[in-house]
Amino acid sequence: MKRNKFRELLRRYEGNPILTTADWPYPANSVFNAGATLLPSGETLLLVRVEDRRGISHLTAARSRDGITNWQIDPQPTLLPDPQRYPEEVWGIEDPRITWIEELERYAITYTSFSTSGPLVSLALTRDFRTFERRGVIMPPEDKDAALFPRRF
Repeated sequence: MKRNKFRELLRRYEGNPILTTADWPYPANSVFNAGATLLPSGETLLLVRVEDRRGISHLTAARSRDGITNWQIDPQPTLLPDPQRYPEEVWGIEDPRITWIEELERYAITYTSFSTSGPLVSLALTRDFRTFERRGVIMPPEDKDAALFPRRF
């Protein structure tokens, strides 16, 4: 019998930690896929897409020491759309991808911002997932779901 090497490499945890709106510390319509990273402290950090009751998405951090249990979810949204300064975010932000960039000594977060022009890829930088430096749109309209490599090549 031929064995699937992929299944041997990765195995789904039977306890399957799924975060839902019932876990959220504030009203939310839906909780979706998250960007994930391992922090220097050993904590797992998820940057979760959360849809509010108006249907507009934002990002909220959730942290766990073991990546499976005892998730500590930020009491308020971590990164909200800011359509006054970034009109491309008028209909929300979602689908974060997190990469540690050694050269910058920061995490780079690519995310999809939604505007009247459609989806665009935007960039924010952070060291602590509490304060963010938005860099705005980095790819043209009608594009989404980008990620960065951790170093130049």
